[in-house]
Amino acid sequence: MFLYHRALYLFIALATVEAEESSDRHRIKPRSVDNGGSVSPARQWPELIRIHDPGSRDDGWAREDLDHTNWEIMKLPTHWEQAGLPEYDGVVWFRRTIEVPALMASGEATLELGAIDDMDVTWINGKRVGGHEEPGDHFTPRSYKLGPGALKPGRNNITIRVFDHGHGGGIAQTHGKLQLSGSGQNVPLAGPWRYKVGASLQLLLTPGQSLSNPSTENPFGGEFYLEANDVVAMAGSTNIVKQFEFGFLETLLTLDSPERAYFRDLAWQADTVYLQQRPRNFGSHFDLLRRMGASIIIANFGQIEALDGATHLPQFLTAYGELLDQFKKCTRRIVLVSPHRFEKPSDHLLPDLSQRNGDIAAYSEGIRQLAKQRGYIYVDLSQVDSSGWTSSSSLLNAEGQWLWAQNVTSQLTGKAPKVRTKHFDLLRQHIRRKNLLWRQHWRPTNWSFLYGNRQQVPSSRDHRPGQPRWFPEEVRAIIPLIEQAEESIWKMRTQSQ
Repeated sequence: MFLYHRALYLFIALATVEAEESSDRHRIKPRSVDNGGSVSPARQWPELIRIHDPGSRDDGWAREDLDHTNWEIMKLPTHWEQAGLPEYDGVVWFRRTIEVPALMASGEATLELGAIDDMDVTWINGKRVGGHEEPGDHFTPRSYKLGPGALKPGRNNITIRVFDHGHGGGIAQTHGKLQLSGSGQNVPLAGPWRYKVGASLQLLLTPGQSLSNPSTENPFGGEFYLEANDVVAMAGSTNIVKQFEFGFLETLLTLDSPERAYFRDLAWQADTVYLQQRPRNFGSHFDLLRRMGASIIIANFGQIEALDGATHLPQFLTAYGELLDQFKKCTRRIVLVSPHRFEKPSDHLLPDLSQRNGDIAAYSEGIRQLAKQRGYIYVDLSQVDSSGWTSSSSLLNAEGQWLWAQNVTSQLTGKAPKVRTKHFDLLRQHIRRKNLLWRQHWRPTNWSFLYGNRQQVPSSRDHRPGQPRWFPEEVRAIIPLIEQAEESIWKMRTQSQ
């Protein structure tokens, strides 16, 4: 499943998605950006479709065994505006059952669909065989190579999800052919196809919550839990950045939950509720959360903000509320973790931040009330003895990260803190390697060369004329590595039971 269950035509800004998207949440691919430097909603189509289109939930309308006999009929090739869908923009699904000769099924074949206006994802017998999901491919002939075994003798189902975001839409064959060929044989595909309308353009562009997270007054029901395929996003500042690198909290929650979940980093050094600085074209929190399919958010703010003093608490709560308003567009299953207590430094030359623990208590109480008002879960670390958690600053050291994760997990699950075993540390090492891959994917080095303001320089382009830029291809190539790492993590997790 995921990623990234997940989020990058992303924005994350990443540039338009290409590809081999599973029905999962973490396949997050880069997206294009507009000329003005901001991220255009039109570049987020694959993720918006995944969220809002009913047929795209687990690729349900592409299933081989789906009964499509009650779908409407459209004769292809044509633009659908001329065949019963006037002025319609959005998603339309097409299906057709064909008879494939045994000779063709035994070898390689080619599925040709002509040009599709604008984008498509194509399946045969429920398995994805190709797709063009970037804007600008409406004149590109679709030609998908099928290896041995992709077809079977006799009845085969072809499913095509077409998305149009303006003007004419459909399988119009303005360029190329419409046929299946192989082993010297052809199966013409022009003629009647079954079709069903999916999500409209208006629905895709309507901000809202993830489909899996309906709004409720108390989204957790008062008790923290992980559902199957949840995507847990961790938001905060440097301490959360380092927690994701250490992997303590993720390991503890992975071992505690019987359901498989996925963890993603949303944190950034120096983030506060007031400002989350990002590179040009990177996108917003909402962009990334939606792209990764986040269903739970664990947020930890207030440590640095508390240094402003209790007189600034109202401003802090207002800004935190505005940030949470962004979060809840994707999910209302949110956990707010309070700041921890400052320690008195051993070096007398350093400021004694422990004198600000009264402010920590005030900010923690404000966060508690904020969580109560919104029905979120609150984790209170302001009353925990944090001796030895930090080094010479307010940042947690390695032991502090472990104790922080222990306390958060214990309050979330209501169970006694776990101890570190050999199996725990081995699983954590696998999680740390996965998290490093995720970091390399969503926060790649030299962002300005990738999707920022230096895409035009020679080192950001491929040296071969007409070839795709190598840097985005390398970033996208990390996705299957994340998936492999997560399979290894879950296998190790289940073997421990």
